[in-house]
Amino acid sequence: MSQTVDLDEFITNKEAAKLMKLRPNTLEVRRHQGKDGPPFYKIGDAPNAPIRYLRSEVIAWIKEQAYRSTSAHTAAVRTKRENPMRIAPAAPGAIPGPWQNGKPAVKQPGGASE
Repeated sequence: MSQTVDLDEFITNKEAAKLMKLRPNTLEVRRHQGKDGPPFYKIGDAPNAPIRYLRSEVIAWIKEQAYRSTSAHTAAVRTKRENPMRIAPAAPGAIPGPWQNGKPAVKQPGGASE
């Protein structure tokens, strides 16, 4: 008897870490520090709302980490460091950042009048 696996099922932080051969704490630290990692979903608005990953997105992220040489890896890391403000697209229902409404967050004194 064979069992099928839905690649788009939600998995927990612990399951994602196991799939990636990492400790669950590693994913928590990466999320907290804004470091590279697979996309995650916060289910709910509460600060302690559960975090979930889509299995297919974790697998896709793992595949993106493949390099043919250490120099190719080094070049990719440099590119990421040169663009530290890479902003992922906002999730549906996310609160927009001040850069997304077209208005400056704070008026500068002595600036041009509107």
